[in-house]
Parts: sequence; C-alpha cells; structure tokens
Amino acid sequence: MTGGVTGGAGAGGAREPEPDFRARLRDEALFGRLPLLRGEREYSTKGILATGFTYAVAAWCFLIGGYAANVVGAVQGVVALVAGCVIGVTLSAAGPALACNRYGLEQIDYTKSCFGQKGAKLILIFYVINQVGWTGMILVMFGRGVANVVGALGVTGAIPGGGAGLPLGSPFGPSNEWVVRIAVLAGIAVAYLIVIRGVHILNVFNSIVTPGLIIVTGLLFYVIFRDGGWAAVVHRAPLEPASDPRLGYVIAIEYGLGAGFAWWPGIGFLTRNTDTQRNSLYPQIITMGLGMGLVCCTGLLAGLLYRSYDPTIWMIQVGGPFLGALALALVAIANVSASALMMYTAALACRHVGFLRKLPWRTLTACTFVPVLIYAIVPDLLYAKGSAFLAYNATMFAPISGVVVVDYLFLRRGRLNVSQIFEDAKEGHYRFVGGFNLLALGCVLFGQLLYVWLLDPVTLSARGPVRLLTASGPAVLLPMVIYFLGVRLWLIPAGLGGYGADPAPLPLREPNI
Repeated sequence: MTGGVTGGAGAGGAREPEPDFRARLRDEALFGRLPLLRGEREYSTKGILATGFTYAVAAWCFLIGGYAANVVGAVQGVVALVAGCVIGVTLSAAGPALACNRYGLEQIDYTKSCFGQKGAKLILIFYVINQVGWTGMILVMFGRGVANVVGALGVTGAIPGGGAGLPLGSPFGPSNEWVVRIAVLAGIAVAYLIVIRGVHILNVFNSIVTPGLIIVTGLLFYVIFRDGGWAAVVHRAPLEPASDPRLGYVIAIEYGLGAGFAWWPGIGFLTRNTDTQRNSLYPQIITMGLGMGLVCCTGLLAGLLYRSYDPTIWMIQVGGPFLGALALALVAIANVSASALMMYTAALACRHVGFLRKLPWRTLTACTFVPVLIYAIVPDLLYAKGSAFLAYNATMFAPISGVVVVDYLFLRRGRLNVSQIFEDAKEGHYRFVGGFNLLALGCVLFGQLLYVWLLDPVTLSARGPVRLLTASGPAVLLPMVIYFLGVRLWLIPAGLGGYGADPAPLPLREPNI
C-alpha cells in the first residue's frame, strides 16, 4: 500500500479528508472490501438479534425440521436438531465472527490468513455455491408459499386443496408451476433492490418482519399441540424411516449440523457489521443456533403430525386458510430478506475475482443473481434435492470451520496483520507457498473426503463408525488436530504464514487497498 489521505483526525496530526472523499471510503467499505470502522457498523445488540432470528427462521428452519421428520420421531428429532444447530453454528462462528468483527474484514479476505492469498479463492467457490444454492432454495419455497396462499384463497390454478394429500416430494402440478416461477422471479427482483440499497435497508426490513415471525411461530406451536398435545405427536412414526434407527438419528443430527455449518459464509458479513465482539458471537449462537434449532422443531412436529415434510403444504393444514396463508406470507417475505443477505455476501465475495472487481455495485450484484435464475426454470427439480444440498453444507464447511478456528484462536491467538491481508508480494505474511497454504487446503480436502466416506450426502449410505461418531465429528476434529500439528512442525520452522510475528497496528484506511 502507498500513502494516502488518512481516515481520522487523531492519526498523528494528519488532516481530515474531504466530505466527498469520506463518502467514497464509506461506500467502498459497505460495497467493497475496505475494513469497516466501528462507526460504520449497522448492528447493535437489538439489531443483530432481530437479524439473526429473521434469517434463521426465514432461510430453512421449517424445511429442515421436515427433513428430520423423514427419518426420526419427535423426541430424537428435537434433541438432534437443537444440539446439531447449536454445535454447528458455534463452530462456524468462533473464527470468522471474532476476526471479521475485530478487524472489520470481509470474510474471504479474512480467510487469506489461513488459506493464503490464492487459496482463499478456492474457498470462495464453496462460499458462492452455498449462497446461490440457498438463495434459490428459499426463493422456490417463497414461490410455493405464494402458490399455496393463492390456493388457500380459492384462486384457480393453485394446488388443489392447498396441497393437502400430495405425496411426499410430489412435483408441482402443471397448473400452478407458472405461479412458482413468477414468484421466484419477483423474489429475485425484490432481493436485488434490497441489496443495492445496502445493509441499513436489510436492518429496517428485519425489524418489521421479526415480530411477525415470532408470533407466527408461537401460533404454529399452539395449533400443533392444541389437538392432543405432545402425546399426539410423540408416537408418530417417521415419514420415511431408515432401516437402522441409529442411522436415522445420526442423519437427523447431521441435518442440524448442516444447518449450522451452512451459516459459515454469512457469519463474517453479519459480524463485520456488528458493533462489539460480544455481539459478534453470542447472538449468533442464540438465534442461528438455539433459536433455529427450536424453530426447526416446528417443522419436525408438524411434519410428523400432518405427514408432509414441506412447510408450504403443512402450514395450510395446520392453520387453515387464514392463519396458514398468513404464516406462509410472512415466511415468504422473510425469505426474500434472507435471499438479499446471502446475495449481498456473495456479491462482496465476488470482488475477489479480477474481472468483477471494478464493476459498479449494481452491475456486480446483477451478475451474482444470474445463476439463481435456474431456480425459476426448474424449481421442482432443485427443490426436491434440498436435503442433499443441506448435507453438502456439512460436507464442505465442517472441515473449513475446524481449520479456521484452530488457526485464529489457538495458533494466532486472535491477532492478524490487516495490512498483510492485502499484500500479495512474495514476502507477505499470508503468501505461504505460491499464494496457497497447502497444509490448510489439504486438511479441508481430507475432512471433506472423510465425511463423504462416512456418510454419502446424496444416498445417505453409511460406513465405518458413523453411528457412534457422526460424519461431521471426525470431519471437524481430525483436520483440526492435523493442522495444529502441521503448523507447529512445518509452517513455523519454515517461517511461513507469519505465525509468531508481531502484528502491525491496525492500518489507517487508504483509498487504494
């Protein structure tokens, strides 16, 4: 970096930048990769709690609970979902939440300290696939919700009877698929408009939606237990039970863990915009962990009681035309907000791609939305693969989460050199070998292959000790141990990675970062 106009008045007597230049720096921080200053961050305690709860509920809670209802009953499902979500989010958040908040870094920039300047771009591939995939999934859920609300209101062309009686995983009827496609396109358009306005609009949007989601979730629990209480649900068999009950329980835990690990790409964005270290971690565990797990149980219990994993079907059955339609409408609105969050983070991450880096924010965001259009073309085909995609998230992000936690908390002890994050020269701290930390990338690949060997995310066939250890457990812990030992025995003696070097003070923001 070269010298430039400083960003504050107290920096060694340096002069204050002009107002228009400060505005440019702020825009580059919000819509680019400059570190965010404390005064530029949007979320306080109230804001991050509201945002976390909205995204947890809107994105996939009810659907994940339905997936668990396929393989386990009520008691095992509640334990598996709550425990899995809390553990998954805690491991996902421990590294990125604290680092991105402390230094104001965008998440892919932060991962350079672990994977290297070029290695972080490999992680970017998983990152973007996750964000685009879940955006498409919840927009299809939004579209199905719109179609079922139309059906509940008696409009011709929707699923007959609001979808009641449709077999598990049934395709959209030809008469209502056009409703889903149009709704997905409308959701993309609204999410795009939200993203180009910035984080503040997301915060305002969530402060309006969150109270309604809390009320709807409480009403759904009430209706589920109103007729017969817990006894009416606890003896219900799973919808598609596994041949081995222990394997079904492990699969349910993996659904919870997958839901938690799926938040790894979004954690850095949220906490980068959060005011304190405490607010960067605990609210994520409370909302996206415990809160998400409890709301997932709504989908689990409703799925068992009404014999459908799909919330766009059972919500009408649970609440009837009025409450069901209201619940679907609120979830649909919140899904658009969640889509906006995920595409915001995906667009920021795409700033790391050379030919996309200099595009205006509106153009870059529009390019990021292009892959989501496939969900408007074949919505049913992709929506039916949701459980496999959920397992994919655990496969990809369980070992990534483990490695970055070890690197930031135990090896670097929470200290980074921010100037070196943006230094690609050979002598840079985070250059490693040719820009790649081969040890970290190797540990991630090993963890991913180990997960797939233990539990195939598509066929759910199991091998080895998966019934005792789960698949995510070994896929997280073994890469953590191998990476810790590898750094001690190889990287530190070789002087690679800047381990043990004193981090420079936080650099003043300059326009050419």
